[in-house]
Amino acid sequence: MYLPITKRTRIEKLLLAVLLISLLFSCHKVEIPKPPLPQDESATVVYDWYKFIALVQRPANPQPAVIQNMRNFGFIGVGLYEAVRNGNIGAESLAGSLYQMPAMPQTDTWSQYLWSESANAALASMFKLFLVLTDANKASIDSMEMANYTRFSASTPEDVLQRSQAFGRSIATAIYDWSLTDGFNLSSVGYVPPPVTPGSWVPTPLAYASPVGPFLADSRPFLEYSLTDLAPPLPFPFSEDTSSLFYKAVKEVYDIGIHLTDEQKATANWWADAGGPNVGIPAPHHVLSIITWVQEDQHANLWKAAEVYAKTGIALKDGGINTFRSKYHYNLIRPITYVRRNIDTAWLSYLPTPPYPEYTSGLVGFYAPYIQALIRAYGDIPVNDNAYNWRGLPARKFTSLSALLNEAAVSRIYGGLHYRFTQEISIRFGKDLGNEISNIRLTPLNHLHP
Repeated sequence: MYLPITKRTRIEKLLLAVLLISLLFSCHKVEIPKPPLPQDESATVVYDWYKFIALVQRPANPQPAVIQNMRNFGFIGVGLYEAVRNGNIGAESLAGSLYQMPAMPQTDTWSQYLWSESANAALASMFKLFLVLTDANKASIDSMEMANYTRFSASTPEDVLQRSQAFGRSIATAIYDWSLTDGFNLSSVGYVPPPVTPGSWVPTPLAYASPVGPFLADSRPFLEYSLTDLAPPLPFPFSEDTSSLFYKAVKEVYDIGIHLTDEQKATANWWADAGGPNVGIPAPHHVLSIITWVQEDQHANLWKAAEVYAKTGIALKDGGINTFRSKYHYNLIRPITYVRRNIDTAWLSYLPTPPYPEYTSGLVGFYAPYIQALIRAYGDIPVNDNAYNWRGLPARKFTSLSALLNEAAVSRIYGGLHYRFTQEISIRFGKDLGNEISNIRLTPLNHLHP
């Protein structure tokens, strides 16, 4: 069968047009624009900032409030992660994992960023927003930020640096604004202690100070898990009977205290971080020194380092909340009160007893979860603690992160502040929180930079 010539011609022309279009597109493929690929960046700028801010806060007088500063650096760690996470393919915002965290500012998908500059700007801004600083401190932070910016400008276009700087600062502002709604409160104004029993905490010698942090558990945590987390009950009941397990636990603290060796005193002092400006280390800079040492030793890049600073920061804030919830729930008597009532009326603990209940341990409450986060990130690796090298003291070397945690815990027994069972339970309690934090998956394994 033959088509009429005119109809056949039209079909032939249509087929020819299709063929020509096909040939045209085979020679000139349509290129769909792609976002710039992130480049592997060093975490050096971050390490430099954490070391620098320790120098800024060390001579402060008065020293920063311990629990307040822990909380602040928790937010700073989260902000650091948000400032750089877009540079790691597939990385997710912490806004999807943290309790009531709002959406964070977003980058321009089709634009280039230098993530080191985003971190530089974010950290400089957050330090000025969160920390109590003098005008001279703020000027030194500005100088540090500008020195980094100038260094980056030698190899990065100005428009990229300005875009990166603006993004880092926008993250800092968003994190600070979010922090204002967390209800953080260390005051005891309005606190009504429970009825006093023989096993109750009461203000302790020598200062007999009012309680600190009874309402801390009411502040908003980073994890929903931490809204209700509570340490397990005491392993045995309070008793003043000399044959009881409780009496024996107190007697151990007393016996150690009256026979302290020089080595035990040095251990207690190392972890006390006390002594005032340029003598001790304001919290959490001992903690941050260890975290930074581990990350430098493991050659973490910018994205890995930022994620670990964020997770250990979450541990510092929520560790305090969960610990103080437990302290005021159990309201347990301190060793110094029990000993002076039942064993030795003149006894004093080697370290000053802080003004809040004994169980669980404050030091371990902060240390155990962040150490567990480090272990989950890098393994139970050997670690050097060189936090006091600026005073000429040699680093304390540990065969593992767990060994470091165990020494920090026993230091409070040497100091006369805690019973051994408190320290052992506090380690397990804190590690549970550390595991909850470590289970937050932010980066697909096949996308994580080494």
